This record gives sequence, C-alpha cells and structure tokens, in this order.
Amino acid sequence: MRQLGKRLSGLQFRTTLILTTTVLAASGLTGALYLRTTTDLVLDHTRSRSRDLAQALALASATDVAKRDSESLVRIAEGMLLGSEICYVLYTDVSGHVLASYQNGTGNITPFLIKGSENISVEPIDEPRIIVHREYGARVDVVYPVLLPVPSSEQTDGPKPTIGYVRLGLSITDAEKALTMLAKNVMGLSVIITLLMVPLGYQIVRNVVSPLKSIREAARAIARNEPFVHVALKRSDEIGELGESFNAMADQILATHSKLTQLNSELEDRVSKRTQALEDANQRLREMASRDSLTGLYNRRHFNDLLAQLFAESSRYDTNLSCVMIDLDNFKHVNDSLGHQAGDDLLRLTSNVIHRSIREADVAVRYGGDEFCVLMPQTAPAEARASAERILECFCRDIERDMPSASVATLSIGVASRQGSEPASPDALVQLADEALYLAKAGGKNRITVVQPVCDSPFQGGGI
Repeated sequence: MRQLGKRLSGLQFRTTLILTTTVLAASGLTGALYLRTTTDLVLDHTRSRSRDLAQALALASATDVAKRDSESLVRIAEGMLLGSEICYVLYTDVSGHVLASYQNGTGNITPFLIKGSENISVEPIDEPRIIVHREYGARVDVVYPVLLPVPSSEQTDGPKPTIGYVRLGLSITDAEKALTMLAKNVMGLSVIITLLMVPLGYQIVRNVVSPLKSIREAARAIARNEPFVHVALKRSDEIGELGESFNAMADQILATHSKLTQLNSELEDRVSKRTQALEDANQRLREMASRDSLTGLYNRRHFNDLLAQLFAESSRYDTNLSCVMIDLDNFKHVNDSLGHQAGDDLLRLTSNVIHRSIREADVAVRYGGDEFCVLMPQTAPAEARASAERILECFCRDIERDMPSASVATLSIGVASRQGSEPASPDALVQLADEALYLAKAGGKNRITVVQPVCDSPFQGGGI
C-alpha cells in the first residue's frame, strides 16, 4: 500500500493524469466548438430559408393581399404547409389585421394575436428570430412585407408601397434532433481518444520524468549561486542533449554573472540620464509652446491660464492683482513707412523694455499684434502705476537711442487692479484694464491711465 501511495503521488502518475485530462478537455472543447459552429450554421441556414420562403409567399400572394381575397390566401398557405416543416402562415394588411391564416396544429398562431382583436404584431420586419412554443417546440418566426404588385409597363424607380405582411413560422425540431445526435457522437469520439491516450501518455512521461530530477537539483544549485554545477546524463536522445545544454548554460551563467552585474549598473545610469534628458526636453517644449516666437514673451494662450490661476490666488488670499495693458501708438505708421522688419524690431524693443522694467514675479505677455499685457500679483494700483511709468520712461529712452527713425512710436498704458471683491472675474479685470487703455489713447496717447473699479469715474494720469 505504501508503494502504491508513493506511485499515485509521484510525478509520473500526476503528469499522466494531467496529460489525459488535457487531451479530454481539448477533445471536448474541439467537439463543443465544432458543435457550436455547426449549430450556428444550421440556424443561419434555417433563418435564411425562412426569409426566402416568406419572400416567395409575399410575391406569390401580393395580388390576393391587394384584393383581400382570404380564400385564395388560405389555399396558397395550405399548399405551402403540406408536407413541409412550416408551422403556420399569417396574412395581414398594413395595420396588422389578419386577412387569412393557416397552421399545423392548434395554438400555433394564438400567441401573436392581440387580445380582444383580430390583429397581430408585425414587428420586427424581415428579421428572423427563434421563438419557443411550449407544445410544438422551437421555430424560426419571420415577418415579411407584401408590396403592391405593379405591371411592368407602369413600374418606376421608386420603392413600391407596402400593402400588407406575411408571417411565417419554420420548425427547427428536426434540426435540433440532428444536432443532438451529433453532440452524442462528438462526446463518444472524445472519450475514445482520451482512453487511447492513457497508455501512450504513461510511456512518454515515464521516459521524460526520470532524468528531470537531476536537472531540477542542478537548477536549484544554480539558484543558490553554487559554482561548477553540472548534470550527469548518459543519454544520446533529446534528454541527453538537454543535459549537455544545461551544463553549457551553467558555465555561461558563471562566466557572465559579473559582467551582467556591471551592465545592469551601466544601464541604470544610462536610463537615469536619458530620463533626465527627456524631462528637460519636455520642459523646453512646454516653454516654447507658451512663448511668442518674435518677442520671447508669453503668448495669449498661456496668459489665459496664468490669469485664471493668479485671479484665483488673489480671491483666496484677499490680495491685490493688477493688470497693465500696453499698446504701441503709431505702430502701423512705422510698419508702412519703415517696413515690416522695422516693425518687428520695434516689437522686440518694446518687449525688452517691458521685461527689464517689471519684477521677476510679474508676467509679461504679448497680448496680440502691437498690444502687450503685464499681470502683477500682490500689487496695489500705486505700485502698478509706478511700474507703468518705468516702462514708459525706459521706452522713450531706448527708442531715441536705438531706433530714432521710429521715434514717432509711443506707448499708451491702461492700469486696473483687483481690490477687495472687485472686479469679480478675470475677464472683468482685463476688460477694466482695456477700458483704461482706451481712455489713455483717447486722451492723446503716450500716457498712463489708472482705473479704479470702486470709483464712479476713473482717475487718469497725465502723459509723460
């Protein structure tokens, strides 16, 4: 008994059992797949046949449906049902009122009748479906439209009107019996294949399992980093070749262990450098996407993101936020008289002036065309005006020195600040600064205008 228990718990028995179970499962799965595919093909064929029969009935009875000739329709249906697997045929007008019906067995058409009337449901149209009758079994049910018959001399390219419907039920009982028999045959074949595989699998496993123990022990020794691990298999078959390959692998592992350690260290260092380079490149791309290519200032899209962020911080911490709108006066005149290159140089000069005249915490933006904007967080109106004066003074000095031919250009500046809870939105703050800029230009240009949202009338600074 002890020896028997050892054999039953051994690798050879368990492997044989697994092999047998696998073969049985594979045979069963293959049979099930074959049966499923066959079933789908049979059902698809039955659906297609039911549609073809319904279409043929619709064509054959179109004239009688148009005349509402119930007797003729019954004769057509009776002729179709004799000696066939058709369970029932129903003819209706377009509203679903039954014109004629014929059935093999009582109760076939009862489920389709609408209670208290002689009407039936005609949905879905031309979509065969399987229904189950509790007494007569499963059948394919299809509703097909009957089109108005038109003489060939009067036919047009347009669709023919529907004058009624034919509903047909096709029994699939015979198909089910055939599929049941097929399932039994497939199962029997799977069992036979499995029984034949038991002795064959046992012999195969017996020849393979025996030398695997020594290979297993050698593999465990390698896992423990023991040197000079080899297996002794005096065989000339594939198992012997496996032993030789294992020994060669053990020698190779021992020879390359230190090299792999070194390569791993180098790879980690390389990956770290590549990751940092990728992060730097992504940062540069993000910076380029947010900058205006001509002036180097932030662009309008980035301005909208910063405005929302700074306005939210101002609201949360109850701090001031100033917006300075700057417009180049007579820029078009410079462009037209001196050329677009001079216009670009003037824009770059203006952006350099703005950048040098504001704090590091302030955000300078090319708002569009010849218009600039500066967002000044935690900045009161007086401080914002002082910054605007520095910008205006620096601009006048730089243009006289660097571009005297464009000295006709000046700056109009509008300043607005958020104090308390006004303005109530970022857009309102920008609009207020824009109104201040408009007042500065309307007042003669080359000046600064400060608008306070809490005052009834704006305070306007003089030109410089």
